[in-house]
Amino acid sequence: MSAEGRAEMRQIAERMFSAYLRQVEERHSGAVTIPQLRSVLATYFASPAFHTVLHQAHGRLLQAAALELLRQQRGDPFQRMVVHPLAEAFQDGRLARDLLPSYFSFLHLVLGDARDKFTAQCADILAELRDPDPLGFSWDSFYEDPRTKLILWSVLVRIAETFRRFEVRREWFIGLMQNRPHSVSLGSHAFQPRPRSDDGREAKQFDTEEFAILFGALFSPLRQLPPRDQATFQRSFGAMPDEVLGHLFANLDAQAT
Repeated sequence: MSAEGRAEMRQIAERMFSAYLRQVEERHSGAVTIPQLRSVLATYFASPAFHTVLHQAHGRLLQAAALELLRQQRGDPFQRMVVHPLAEAFQDGRLARDLLPSYFSFLHLVLGDARDKFTAQCADILAELRDPDPLGFSWDSFYEDPRTKLILWSVLVRIAETFRRFEVRREWFIGLMQNRPHSVSLGSHAFQPRPRSDDGREAKQFDTEEFAILFGALFSPLRQLPPRDQATFQRSFGAMPDEVLGHLFANLDAQAT
């Protein structure tokens, strides 16, 4: 747990203990016996004041866990890779960053255990790139590595395969992004509470406009491949991007018109 998380837990414990001591002071003066302390404790646990403190503590712990999750995600090379095509849309505000937990959950549903394999491969690439000169490393070198590109293409091809029935799958995806699950999958058997927005307000409802922005940005790398990358893609997937992903591109273009 991070230092911030430990500090938050300490503050929660202090608030709960202080509230209990106030209950003791209100009911007794002078010396207090152990049975009296236990009696006050039982009453305190059943009181609205305790449940208020407990509810507030639960919310603050979720927020602390969410911040820890975001820190972990920023260092996860696989997650950075699949977010990189969306970076401009996040920066200019066309997409809200609090969509990321739902987006990562979507990837887990689509990729299954393959996500763990891709994550391990990305970690190996990152370690190799950082090994010669950690201080001189840049994330651009990771994104531009041919092995990273191949992993991203594999993810995109897998996503496109699940959108053969485009209209049905699009509505499913929009519903998933609107659902805003309370936890986000970190792996095959690991989940973490999802973060709230910074101001605590509900984000704008995800709809077909946001879908078009997200998928347009996500697949843009495969619509703008230089000749050398086109050749690599063809060797890896047996055809050019327009052939492998033509059905998805056609539906995205139709939606944009």
